Amino acid sequence: MNRFAKISVIATLSALSFGGISYAAGVEMNWPDQIDRTVRNFKGDNFRIVDVDTLSRMNETRARIDAETPQQLAALHTAVDGNRALAAKLKARNVEMNNIAGASQAADGGLTLYVR
Repeated sequence: MNRFAKISVIATLSALSFGGISYAAGVEMNWPDQIDRTVRNFKGDNFRIVDVDTLSRMNETRARIDAETPQQLAALHTAVDGNRALAAKLKARNVEMNNIAGASQAADGGLTLYVR
């Protein structure tokens, strides 16, 4: 194999490795350790509601929601209740607090709440 081909292969593999690290850091950033604080401090209208059943069983977010402990879920519900503005907006959309199964924050600061 010539030098150019070796360098191309090495550069490609390096780029893939760094991309995987960035993705993993983004997913872990607010799940589940920080998400209750994020939800409690969330302000604005940049949120969406997603039904967990619309996510593929192979989806990483769904797997994390399914693996949540009762303590993590209770902390999330307490955080939503503690954010009165968000709780009011959810109530206006007919979202029952007990149906909230998870949450995540997007890179743009938006919040996604997953319901069952």
